[in-house]
Amino acid sequence: MQIKDYPLITALSDDDLLLVQTANDSAYKCITKANLFSGYSSTGGSTPTTPPTATDYPTGMKLWLEGGSLLDKSGNANHATPVGSSSPTVITSTSGKPALKWNGSGTQELQVTPFLQGTNGATLYCVFTASDGNYNLARTSGLDDYWRFVSGPGYFGTFRGGRIDNYPAVMPNSGSHLISVHAETGYYEVMLDNVSQGTQVGTFTPGDRFRIGTNDKAFGGDISLLLVYPNFIGKTFKDHLDCISAIKSKYPTLTIS
Repeated sequence: MQIKDYPLITALSDDDLLLVQTANDSAYKCITKANLFSGYSSTGGSTPTTPPTATDYPTGMKLWLEGGSLLDKSGNANHATPVGSSSPTVITSTSGKPALKWNGSGTQELQVTPFLQGTNGATLYCVFTASDGNYNLARTSGLDDYWRFVSGPGYFGTFRGGRIDNYPAVMPNSGSHLISVHAETGYYEVMLDNVSQGTQVGTFTPGDRFRIGTNDKAFGGDISLLLVYPNFIGKTFKDHLDCISAIKSKYPTLTIS
């Protein structure tokens, strides 16, 4: 049968997601209908000219926010909601993609019901446009932590019981970037644009909250992508390399090593 012969597929919208099992390794990948059809003839008879990669993030994430939406695309219903009456707006940002925009007022914090209880590690990927001053894009515990302090360094506490002062040494105050946080008991690493900012020791803490763009560190930038996995993914792991490849494909204007 040809693709056009499957009405359950052809009736979908282009941006609807399908779960596809690959033949070579029986792995499952998420892909949009548009990318599935990319390179096929109108009758669905030819082979794709380019393998679809833009949405091929490794599966298993607990949170997937993208496209300027507060709705979780991971299938776990970990949707984001405003803490107060104000929510980020939607703009066109990195690589021409929709993003959630904070205006610097300190009134647009988002919350997600905690979803990492019982885990032994976590990994976060975030494509964002930085702003000057303080900001904290992902808080998981009741800490006075910063992704960036006004003078430049970070005081990271995401997935930790205590913040690390002056780590990383310098965080950006402009431009679009990728941050990833890799945490498990005894190991902690922040990577900026896929470059390690050094490793730290410490006890992994899943936390009692998940807050995005916290009000006490008034963020003035935007977030295009936020992925959270309920396990440790090291920088040499295949899942990390695959995730970086997918992010590069979807956000080609990022400068990523």
